[in-house]
Amino acid sequence: MKKLTALLAAFLLVFSTSVFAVAEEGAGYSLPIDFSPGKPLDPKCFISETVYEDPTIKVEITTGDLDRRQYWIADIEIADASQLRTAAAEDFSVSSGLELGTVIARRMNAVVAIDGDYYWYGYNNPVHVTIRQGITFQNNLRKKVCQDVLLIDEDGDFHGIEDAVEGDVGTEINGKKIINAFYFGPLLVNNGEIRKNKAPSHMKPDQLSQRVAIAQTGHLKYRIIVTGPNRNGSRAFKFEPWREFVASMDDIQVAYNLDGGDSAFMYFNGKKINDPLTDNDRLLADIVYFASAWSGE
Repeated sequence: MKKLTALLAAFLLVFSTSVFAVAEEGAGYSLPIDFSPGKPLDPKCFISETVYEDPTIKVEITTGDLDRRQYWIADIEIADASQLRTAAAEDFSVSSGLELGTVIARRMNAVVAIDGDYYWYGYNNPVHVTIRQGITFQNNLRKKVCQDVLLIDEDGDFHGIEDAVEGDVGTEINGKKIINAFYFGPLLVNNGEIRKNKAPSHMKPDQLSQRVAIAQTGHLKYRIIVTGPNRNGSRAFKFEPWREFVASMDDIQVAYNLDGGDSAFMYFNGKKINDPLTDNDRLLADIVYFASAWSGE
């Protein structure tokens, strides 16, 4: 009887592990490349306050501080590239739509989300690139305006284009369709190496500020990083320490800076998790999020 009980316990352990293991690529899970939301989330898949896992996605949140600089990190693994998605408050071709990031994220059934780049470049700069969910809304690069661009292709792989100018961004890269492109920048890490360019002025490099980054750590594996504000006993990051902090992390292949300051936003399990003690939530134009492709069957 003891032997049977032990075998049954082992079986249940293997079964429970397999239920929540992220499916292998090509297992048939995917989402349409459009602006529809991800699959509704099963509350049971939030297996702790810091972990979500179903057969198509695993997210693990960690927090810490570096010399009183508080940060939040989400490590993400997905089964299909379509689960890395973008969404707007209103529409990427309309410059008037703003909403709380939590409202956008809940509407899209996001497992985890961060703010994007459209608030700054969509509204304040006529020279920019906006490709979202395979649709090119803006591609206004110029010959003399150099800005780092992040491209995400149909396989979910990141491509950093340093000092991009007119003609550097089309609809494909290396024969693969570009699904999303970002223009806030700059690149923090490119091809596994720290990017050593001078920080652009819009980054306010000498100012203590909240910072946001998205990175690829492997095929269909990603990391998003958000730092805390310069208040409530916490220090914020100037740009160079921020870039060095991100570059010091293991496994990062490409890392890209997104809009920070009061726009800095990380969402998990139905709420904003960074800087939770302040009501100073800026309305956002867009988010980057990771969704489930599991219907629960």
